Amino acid sequence: MFKEKPFWQKWAGTFLLQTVLIAIAAIVLMFAGSVICHLIPWYSPVPLHYRILKWIELNPFTFFFGFMVFCTGLLAIFHFKRFSNAMEQTMDAITGIYENPEKKIVLPDHFREMEVELNEVRIKTHADQQAAKEANQRKNDLIMYMAHDLKTPLTSVIGYLSLVANEPEIPMEVKEKYMEIALKKSHRLEDLINEFFDITRFNFSHMVLEKSTVNLSLMLQQMVSEFVTDFDQKGLTARCDIEADIMAFCDVGKMERVFDNLLKNIVNYSYAGTEISVSLRRSEDEMIEITTENRGRTIAPEMLEHIFDQFFRLDSSRSSQTGGSGLGLAVAKEIIERHDGSISCESQDETIKFCIKLPA
Repeated sequence: MFKEKPFWQKWAGTFLLQTVLIAIAAIVLMFAGSVICHLIPWYSPVPLHYRILKWIELNPFTFFFGFMVFCTGLLAIFHFKRFSNAMEQTMDAITGIYENPEKKIVLPDHFREMEVELNEVRIKTHADQQAAKEANQRKNDLIMYMAHDLKTPLTSVIGYLSLVANEPEIPMEVKEKYMEIALKKSHRLEDLINEFFDITRFNFSHMVLEKSTVNLSLMLQQMVSEFVTDFDQKGLTARCDIEADIMAFCDVGKMERVFDNLLKNIVNYSYAGTEISVSLRRSEDEMIEITTENRGRTIAPEMLEHIFDQFFRLDSSRSSQTGGSGLGLAVAKEIIERHDGSISCESQDETIKFCIKLPA
């Protein structure tokens, strides 16, 4: 594809062309003066313009270089002023990228390529600012919701424990029931506190991978088996189709976190009493492919676009037991991409499918 010349090359080309035209004009003027001096008789007193033309004829080199220096000097001053004004507009445009990213940048013709590049930067900056603003708003809303959620189980724990402590005549089976409820609420409280810690320490820039070779088949089987209790509580059935002895070079701890986050998400958003499928195989393009499929509410296309965003939750209800910090899938995506892989999600007809691809 043809690449447009840099602005300084265009400017230099224009200046050179104009200098050549000045030189041609000087030569034409010299030739015309000589012809006029020879063809037209002049009588005393000799007019001034004749004396000038005669001097040019007698001193052609002096006139030529003097004319060139004078005209190119004026031309250089003219271009310098144009260049200075253009640079000032460019600096204002660069400043405006951050102060007013919605305003289109317009630069002089010689800066057309820079104008295109700056407008691309402006559009990206505006999109990044909007994304950061939305992520920060989601984070603030999430903290507000979680603060409310922290109070609810804490109040329940205090209430049930106070009943047990202050009412010694309560039957043992009632005490056990109250203690069981208090323990359940305590676990919920612990989960919320851990999510707060996730939010405060969430920083991908400090993520360092410590890779080693691992049997990914055994790792995935073990991770699925650890969720048997969660599956049973919701009546879910796990069907695994895992190809044996697939080896991967990865950060074992972080890859376990990917599977943990993904399986938690599947449990939370699956219909009760349905089947979950998990598969692991080598694809035809020599990639490791991990897919999960579960039955759940269809995710709208506009929500699918943000499902891997930070602090995004499908269920924003603050009373929902499924409403986590909104970091699980964002963290999973970052870890997978740090391993030069990809993760995607598609949903239709009340089916949700995740697909992870990793280098073999």
